[in-house]
Amino acid sequence: MLFVIYFYIVSFIIGIFCRIKVTGAENLPDGSAIICGNHTSLLDPIVIALAMYRERRQKSKFMAKIELSRVPVLSWLIKPFVIFVDRGNSDRKAIKDTIDLLRKGEKIIIFPEGTRVNAGEDSKAKTGVALISIKSEAPLVPVYLTEGKKNLFRFPKLTVSFGKPYLPQKEEGLSTSESYRKIADDLMGRIRALKGEGV
Repeated sequence: MLFVIYFYIVSFIIGIFCRIKVTGAENLPDGSAIICGNHTSLLDPIVIALAMYRERRQKSKFMAKIELSRVPVLSWLIKPFVIFVDRGNSDRKAIKDTIDLLRKGEKIIIFPEGTRVNAGEDSKAKTGVALISIKSEAPLVPVYLTEGKKNLFRFPKLTVSFGKPYLPQKEEGLSTSESYRKIADDLMGRIRALKGEGV
């Protein structure tokens, strides 16, 4: 119920400032999944979560840097939907909590690059997302957010493009770290391949 209340409140607020178009929502699987996207704005996790609930009535949580837990009001507002991560350390508890939630059938939004990256710039994914997927046996769903051109007469349009889900596998002949690196690189390729779809 709390998620639904937040959905309508935040949808109204976001709707004042931009329009959200969604493509590929049919690719969102039932059951657990790791939704992995590019990250250029603080609003990205909220926009993806809104798109998922609006199109498929699917609830989700997202991983966020622990610094946000110290922001007055904001931390209280987002706490029910966030797994806070200490990016400066190997946050085993956050990873374990995420794996446990996925094993219970939840959907988790993760930004593999680990931080915001300016639009048009490329950055390597962290390998943690590969570890989480392998350990939880939850499929990865690539998603790309594209912001339309801004002008004085129309609100900007955000396009959320979901790709097909897939379950990565560790490759024989490679070490665990090499396999995770390859999975993470492949994931970023799939995310970037969605750029511009439906715009």
